[in-house]
Amino acid sequence: MNRILIHISFLFLYTFAFSQYNLVPDSSFENNKAIPMDYSALNTNASWNSPSRATTDLFCTCGKKEKKLSRVDVPNNGMGIQNAHSGKCYAGFFACSHGYYREYLQTTLNGALNANQEYVLRMYISLSDYSPLAVNKIGVCFLKDKVRYEHSDIITNLKPIYIPLEEEVGMEIDEWHELEIRFKATGGENTLLIGSFAVNRIWKTGNYPPEQVSSPIYKKYQRDAYYYIDDVSLYEYKPEKEDTTEIIDYASNTFSETPEIVIVAPDTVEQVIADKITVFKNMLFKTGESLLNISAYKELNEIAAYLKVKPKLSIEIFGHTDNLGEEKKNLELSFNRAKAVADYMIAKGVLEKNVRFKGFGSSNPIDDNQTEEGRFNNRRVEFIIKTTGD
Repeated sequence: MNRILIHISFLFLYTFAFSQYNLVPDSSFENNKAIPMDYSALNTNASWNSPSRATTDLFCTCGKKEKKLSRVDVPNNGMGIQNAHSGKCYAGFFACSHGYYREYLQTTLNGALNANQEYVLRMYISLSDYSPLAVNKIGVCFLKDKVRYEHSDIITNLKPIYIPLEEEVGMEIDEWHELEIRFKATGGENTLLIGSFAVNRIWKTGNYPPEQVSSPIYKKYQRDAYYYIDDVSLYEYKPEKEDTTEIIDYASNTFSETPEIVIVAPDTVEQVIADKITVFKNMLFKTGESLLNISAYKELNEIAAYLKVKPKLSIEIFGHTDNLGEEKKNLELSFNRAKAVADYMIAKGVLEKNVRFKGFGSSNPIDDNQTEEGRFNNRRVEFIIKTTGD
């Protein structure tokens, strides 16, 4: 029996540019009829509103005299403590609550989307400090007209694009987290709707509003998940030319003899996977983040599809970071990066028993951590596929 180790290094490369025109009006919720003093005020915004009877919230910095009266001040309010990502305002919504209660936001875009054109939607999300629960995903819908529902329950007749929160946001409450998706329009969509549609996993955070804080979050039972949202933007996707820069590979050090290195497109995986080191260009991680960018999905899907039909193959995934910050946090971050790839593989049908992962922190750099470019290259995920054969 010959044991074959195939080292596949994921150098995740984020390669696209945007047109300069943001299709989302009032991305940061600044254009309001009045500074809100209480909850349920999203409809006072000139561009955003609630599509149902649920009462989505608006938070804004108010004057010194109003601070003692306001329950929706920025940064201190009844849901938590958070500065605006930009400007002075942001919105907030319940991703889950009592019964089937859900809150949503919708806006009319600055122009209808073009058929077969790819777009990139970006937003910033923060789990509120006092939220007892966290959810695994939210959803967005692009519609051809505004909708209105005479209830405050889950909206069930739409087909949202889901954005995972588990890896990027999780139960972290201090920071704003950038979420991003790329999609192809069918044409004519002029409305964006954001909210919680089909949550299937929740986590208890252990957080509650302090007794002295007046909050809609129920203090007796763990039933509520509440998120802040800011800086929602939508741009046409403009791909750049493929980066042909030579990729540094250090995997050959793990072999007694250095085999041939081949850079290939994902659809040729099966042709080279058995006997050569294969280097893929996908994406690199941003500092402090473990979210898989959508630009990596195509190549990840190719590997997952191959492993799915080859159940005798197993995969070991290794996460790495740059050397910024404490090593304890780097180890945790590298673990989360490896886990993000592992979870994606399993979600795509790879047998869970065939997927293992580990984080190495900053202990195995492939580039100079003294430069920004070097640190960018060191924030990566690699994996090894193992098989046995006659």
